[in-house]
Order: sequence, then structure tokens, then C-alpha cells
Amino acid sequence: MSAAARVVSEMGETHARIEDFIAAAGISRGTFYNYYGTREELLDDLWKRVGSEPFHDIQLASQTIEDPAERFGTEARLILARAARDPTWGWLVYSMSDLSKVPSDLLSYPRPDLVIGHRSGRFRFTNLDCANDMAVSTLRRALRGVLEQDRTDDYALGMVEMLLRALGISDEEAKMIATQPLAVAPEKPS
Repeated sequence: MSAAARVVSEMGETHARIEDFIAAAGISRGTFYNYYGTREELLDDLWKRVGSEPFHDIQLASQTIEDPAERFGTEARLILARAARDPTWGWLVYSMSDLSKVPSDLLSYPRPDLVIGHRSGRFRFTNLDCANDMAVSTLRRALRGVLEQDRTDDYALGMVEMLLRALGISDEEAKMIATQPLAVAPEKPS
């Protein structure tokens, strides 16, 4: 799993081939096929074993926050902070969020908060798909900036602030949400 995560983080899911996973793990082709019938089976297992638990922990930790704007901002900050501390996980989330078949738990983020925020009047947008795509693509770009370009903490906070402003939160409140001390502690990498 560790070798597979490294391959995905270095090559991206779309370029990683079975041969790459075999070489990174130092195993034979037969050993690979003892465990997985296809590359997709390995990727599904990789997400289940390495990616999904920290992602679910972030969502679970944020669920106590009632305000959808604060919850959205907190989740985004925790994702970016986790990626900075655990680049393998960050690259896995980055790569897996661009699959033709995105894992369902990753695919659902951040839509529920956007829906709740829109219904409560906290977020202003006319098309949910547009808001979701804007949030996901901005967070993916922020992940890449944190991982590849070694951006500072201010960068992550600035991206979260800009996302909140784009969703209709006032400048002052967006800055306050993006910079307030986290009500939930960031989890440690496994």
C-alpha cells in the first residue's frame, strides 16, 4: 500500500501502470495478481486503506460545527493542513479526486455543506454544480500548491478565505472564518 501510494503521488492515477506498482513494491507480477485482478482494484483498496480514514476523520471532526460556512472552511483547512504534514496522503487525495471513477466518499465532498449553506442563505450561488466544481477545483489547486510548491500556512488560509468569499460570505467574515483557531484539532498522520 505504501509503494502504491507513492506511485500515485508521483505519477498520478491516470499515468500509473501495474508495472509501476510492481516495480515500486519490489514484487513479481504474479504476486500482484495474487491480490488484485486489475489496477482499479488496487486503487480502490488504496483509497480504502490509506485515503478514506483521514478524510472521514476530518469530516467527522467538523460535523460538530453547526454553521455550514464555518464547517466548510474548517474542513478545507484541515484537508490542506493534513496534506502539508502527510504529502503522500495529500497527493493521494489530489490524484484520486480526478479519477474517471472518483471514490464515492471523496466525490460527495463538499456538496452537502454547499446545499445546507445555500438553503440557509449562508452561501449565494445559482447553480450547485458550478459551486461544487469551483470549490473542488480550487481545493485541488490549493493541494497542489501546498504539496508541490511548498506554500506557507498563509497560502492555505488565503485560499479558504477566497473560496468563502466566492460563495457569498462577506470579506470580513470570510477572513475571520479562515483565520480563527480551529475548534477541532488536526489529526496526526498515520
